[in-house]
Amino acid sequence: MDYLAAAFRAAFELLISFDADLWEIVALSLQVSLSAVLIAALIGLPLGAAVALFSFPGRGGLIVVLNALMGLPPVVVGLLVYLLLSRAGPLGVLGLLFTPSAMIIAQVILVLPIVAALTRQVIEDLWGEYREQLVSLGTSKGDLPLALGLGLVLLLLTLVINAAAEGVRRYAATAPPAARPRTAGGRFEDSILPGRFEQVVYEVGGKRLIDGLDLTLEAGPLSVILGPNGAGKSLTLRLAHGLIRPTGGRVLWQNRKLDGAGRGPRRQAMVFQKPVLLRRSVAANLDYALAVHKVNGAERRRRRAEALERTGLTAYARQAARTLSGGEQQRLAMARAWALRPQVLFLDEATASLDPAATAAIEEIVRAMHAEGCKIVMTTHDLGQARRLADEVIFLNRGRALEQAPAARFFAQPASQAARDYLAGKLVW
Repeated sequence: MDYLAAAFRAAFELLISFDADLWEIVALSLQVSLSAVLIAALIGLPLGAAVALFSFPGRGGLIVVLNALMGLPPVVVGLLVYLLLSRAGPLGVLGLLFTPSAMIIAQVILVLPIVAALTRQVIEDLWGEYREQLVSLGTSKGDLPLALGLGLVLLLLTLVINAAAEGVRRYAATAPPAARPRTAGGRFEDSILPGRFEQVVYEVGGKRLIDGLDLTLEAGPLSVILGPNGAGKSLTLRLAHGLIRPTGGRVLWQNRKLDGAGRGPRRQAMVFQKPVLLRRSVAANLDYALAVHKVNGAERRRRRAEALERTGLTAYARQAARTLSGGEQQRLAMARAWALRPQVLFLDEATASLDPAATAAIEEIVRAMHAEGCKIVMTTHDLGQARRLADEVIFLNRGRALEQAPAARFFAQPASQAARDYLAGKLVW
């Protein structure tokens, strides 16, 4: 212990005496370490993102190699670098042995697999959370690696969605698109409606979850989809929005298919039961969605301000989105959708986790969007909410539409036994 104390004391004395040789060593160590981390990040971040987001020959082997390299002892790496850079080694002619460059190479070998492996793991963990929302907002498949990968903070590897891509979009998209014309009643003249399901089938693992669904979504009525658990309500919304593809039949908008790659007449938005918000401010969440749709400059600022005001979030514009309450987060999700001015808005159990006051606020926003001509298609388990909002009810059971009727008639005289049992509170399966 005496020797250890003496060593610390001597080191401290060297530091406070500003020994020139010591500070030269410290500066060199920092230079080597920072250079190695920068190089490892520049290679490891895109490598990890590519492994996470794409399938290619040898992907499994590359993952094994990256995981194995993370366990390399420093002494093994030092020996490997020595063998490569020694005079008899394959890179000996470079004369780098015992130089700072050799130390940088050794540290890159140690750090790069850690950066790549952790980047891959973070993106894969977040992929399920963000994929549907990004596609819903209109992010193309080519943008997804940027959207999920470029926002990783260097050492903490915290995802910030699409910071680099947004800058590219701001530069490339210089003119806001003209507003789509509407009629005096608020309807879109170039409407994508009606939407049609034609004998749509959706199977997973040989199990048919949607079974020959025929359905037409007309402009005008606010449509509420009801049915027991497992009836296919959420799947119907995802099929309609193009987040998943049917395994049989067709989903048509404007007599054109809308597939899971986002091709076809999008002009839609979707709000999920759990708000999926980017790790940005409230205002920046709207800015991202508008940038994806190439709305820029004064038009973007106007739409953002309008959507925040209509949803009561103006005072929270600069606040981090994820620090909002549950009801406020869902209002932000609605504001983000409203700013895009969709012709069709899908709401998947949007108030299921909210208290009565927050639910009332969301319902008010839904009514306002509907009054402006936006077609609302929503799922809910709350029969009271369905009675308050629905113009028409679509009743699903076992992946089929058993009824599609005006709300008043459905609640007064349901046509199917399954619907009668459902309204009576009986178990339906």
